[in-house]
Amino acid sequence: MITILEIWGVCLFALFIFCLALCRAAKQPIPGLRHPHPTILVVDDNAGVLNTVRMGLENEGYTVLTASDPHDSIQLFREQSRNISLVLLDFCMLEMTGNRVFDQLRMIDPEVPVLLMTGFREDIETARKLQNNVQGCLLKPFPLGDLIEKVRELVSFA
Repeated sequence: MITILEIWGVCLFALFIFCLALCRAAKQPIPGLRHPHPTILVVDDNAGVLNTVRMGLENEGYTVLTASDPHDSIQLFREQSRNISLVLLDFCMLEMTGNRVFDQLRMIDPEVPVLLMTGFREDIETARKLQNNVQGCLLKPFPLGDLIEKVRELVSFA
């Protein structure tokens, strides 16, 4: 009887050690992940799009920073670039083109992933020229589920 209890004790201890190892492994960052708690900067001069995207991403657990003015977005990115995992950038804005904003962001952090959003098919062709530097282009209006799926491909939680 004592032998059975000893075997159960050893098994329980091994299970305990295994569970501790799993918990510790779950806290390790995923290789290639920029940040353990993804923050996304959304830049769009359309308040409706900006708020819809922000609410959708926040509901998925992402931290979201927003800017409706291209100049403000560059300043915000300059201040927060170390924390930003992804930029969602409207390609066609009144004050400054997405191309110019994109170039400014790249000067601050050449590695930041950028996902373009546009309401014009012609912009998709321009975005393809930037293909090595952008992670995709979504044509507005897009289903929120498509945006969230694309964001999940580019950014994951640790």
